[in-house]
Amino acid sequence: MISHLLHSIAQEDGSLPGPGLSALETVVTYILVPIGIFLVIAILSWVITSPRRRKSRDSVITHIN
Repeated sequence: MISHLLHSIAQEDGSLPGPGLSALETVVTYILVPIGIFLVIAILSWVITSPRRRKSRDSVITHIN
C-alpha cells in the first residue's frame, strides 16, 4: 500500500507513462550516442588544434652550404 501511495505522489495529474525502452534502445541511447558525440568532438578539436606541417624549405639562417 505504501508503494502505491509513493508512486501516485510522484505522478502529475493526467500524466500517463509511455512505453518502456528495449535493451537495445537503452544501450544505443545511453551508451553509443554519448560515445559517438564524444568522438566527434574529440576528432574535431584534434583537427582544429593540430600543428600544421610546413613545407621543407632550407632557410638561409639555419642552413650553411
